[in-house]
Amino acid sequence: MSRLLSDLTNHNGARFYCDFCLHRFVSEEGLMNHKLDCMNQGIQKIRMPSEEEKWLQFNNYHFQLTVPYTIYADFECVLETIDTCDQNLQTSFTQPITKHVPCGYAYVVVGPNGQMVEPPTVYRGEDAIVDFLKKMIKEEEWIFKKIKEVKPMVFTSDDERHFLEAVNCWICEQPLKGDSVRDHDHLTGAYRGAAHNSCNLKFRIANHIPVLIHNLRNYDSHLLMHGIGKFKEQKIYCIPQNSEKYISFSFGSLRFIDSFQFLNTSLEKLVQNLKPDQLHLCNSYFKANSQLITRKGCYPYDYFNTFSKFSETCLPPKSAFYNSLSNEDVSDEDYEYAKKIWNVFDMHTLGDFHNLYVISDILLLADVFESFRKICLQYYKIDPCHLCTAPGLAWEACLIMSGVKLELQ
Repeated sequence: MSRLLSDLTNHNGARFYCDFCLHRFVSEEGLMNHKLDCMNQGIQKIRMPSEEEKWLQFNNYHFQLTVPYTIYADFECVLETIDTCDQNLQTSFTQPITKHVPCGYAYVVVGPNGQMVEPPTVYRGEDAIVDFLKKMIKEEEWIFKKIKEVKPMVFTSDDERHFLEAVNCWICEQPLKGDSVRDHDHLTGAYRGAAHNSCNLKFRIANHIPVLIHNLRNYDSHLLMHGIGKFKEQKIYCIPQNSEKYISFSFGSLRFIDSFQFLNTSLEKLVQNLKPDQLHLCNSYFKANSQLITRKGCYPYDYFNTFSKFSETCLPPKSAFYNSLSNEDVSDEDYEYAKKIWNVFDMHTLGDFHNLYVISDILLLADVFESFRKICLQYYKIDPCHLCTAPGLAWEACLIMSGVKLELQ
């Protein structure tokens, strides 16, 4: 099997493939551990679509409905030093240097009007992940309570005339056939248009709450999974990329999505693409000092190796901002920026510095992604918060923009 499928990789050594699902492993031990679960799933078979299912076209009309509440979050860690033994320099080895221990988080809930429901929540402590998940459960309960408060339809005489004169369903744009109903926004009560009864029933508010974290797949998901396992009563679903990385996962009705899979560059570069007046949330929260937050700040990741550092009452020296991962020192300009942030925001401890850094990150991410959502709704009539990746968004946009109806053969 390895020889048969060897052209799928540039690796010269042997690869071990599962006979059931054709997943590739680098070691025979990894393959055997995988087979213990895979062999219990049953043999796969091909099922051709029926006459009713053989047509491919845009059917997810509820993707056009804006997800009313969205959460943006971020985590920070202290890098605890790991003491290790000397390694044999005659062989290759991986030597762990630090352990990433979650030390704090911040999140903000953005409502239907694109504004913050409340000021950002920030927390710092050794139980950051568990505390975050508890807060998410409370936010979930509050959001669904708000969504269930259906407002009665406001139906004016102009709306009545529009309804009676309607020829096509405003949702699917197909002719009405005598089964038209009045569709309205359940959150505002505003009349939206005449629609097929079937379209109206499908055009419902999403039953999930998106939680967007930048680079979730490669970093934050590993932190979250350690805490999620402690909540046995919550249902967990995931879309895995492999055994260690997840495209998306759900915790109850909370759907964790990696914003990097839509906007695959650094947050700093994404912010540079926005005009100052597009940073609505940052401007609202930081007011006159918002111009200081419109760039990615510098943070002494390596310096924070214990929780006690948060109690220090002055900004550490420039050397403390050295990044061992990139093997780079902070520039004089960036260090002066950090000093200015410390003074302007009247900080008293490094804990204050941490809080401001993580709050600014989530507000910048929220401004960037909210702007992205507006563009997608304007050009494609789709809210990306219904999806998990840019390819998924592109596929749905292709179907709705082309209006194509393909026969699957």
